[in-house]
Amino acid sequence: MSEQIDVTQELAKLQQRVEHLEERVKKAESKQSPLLSLWEAIRSILIGLFIVGPMAAIIFGVLAALAGK
Repeated sequence: MSEQIDVTQELAKLQQRVEHLEERVKKAESKQSPLLSLWEAIRSILIGLFIVGPMAAIIFGVLAALAGK
């Protein structure tokens, strides 16, 4: 019986810790600056232009060359 009480107490402590960490995560997410969001958007656009774009052009070029044969 005492083991069951110990487990219940530990579970309650862990639940409090999880709630505390969830609150900290929410605060950290709310403090994200608009400039950081803008930088992430610009970075994803640049990745799309300089990495994904040329890769797609190469793949379509190879497919077009194979279809032309």
